Amino acid sequence: MEMSFLKSRWIVGVLIIFLGVIALLNNFGFTELRLSDMISTYWPILLVLWGIDALISRGSKGEVVSGLILVFLGVTFIGRNLDLFYLDLSLFWNLFWPVIIILVGVSFLKGSNKVKKSNMAIMGGIERKRDRWDLESSSYFALMGGVELDLTLANIPDEEVILDLTAIMGGIDIWVPDNIQVICEGTSILGGIELLDRATGGIVASTKASQNGDGESKKCIKIYSRAIMGGISVQSKKNIAI
Repeated sequence: MEMSFLKSRWIVGVLIIFLGVIALLNNFGFTELRLSDMISTYWPILLVLWGIDALISRGSKGEVVSGLILVFLGVTFIGRNLDLFYLDLSLFWNLFWPVIIILVGVSFLKGSNKVKKSNMAIMGGIERKRDRWDLESSSYFALMGGVELDLTLANIPDEEVILDLTAIMGGIDIWVPDNIQVICEGTSILGGIELLDRATGGIVASTKASQNGDGESKKCIKIYSRAIMGGISVQSKKNIAI
């Protein structure tokens, strides 16, 4: 699953190379820079770069808000570390975490109430991607665990099937047949989601995506998802079910 920050992994690569060059120069006596001091002072640059990446991506309005917050925090921490200026962030943190908790609650309320069967992966995994299996409306909950479902191997009924997905510090990967209708809606809070051809992530973000299929099948899959400090991926795959 691909989160916004991971799309810019070149940022991390450049920073690692920079640290390696400094270490090399130090070892040969060309410089006397302490890496520990540099890291403790300039680590907020990562927040700034992450925020800029979110602003450039603009996968959703929430991603823009996330980008602005990350840039603000990064600049504030750098200014504090370099003794350029000081901003009291106590009011920000007093607002931030309660708002995050409220958003988590709202994301659960947006889920479907038509699902009765529950599947839970708590510090473990659920995997259905090797053998034939029967798909039915269900919820999947991953807490520090993982869920992998290949729906191209599933027996899908000729009706609407609802999947309600929740990943908390875990991950859920879903592969759907490319020849049936799929409707996705998702929210990420301090995480990331990739729904068919759309991806978003950051502090808080949401997106929707759909595919029409071949127009001949009556099958329809609706997916409601929320990723909290985790990731969810829904990808279209050529149908191999027989």
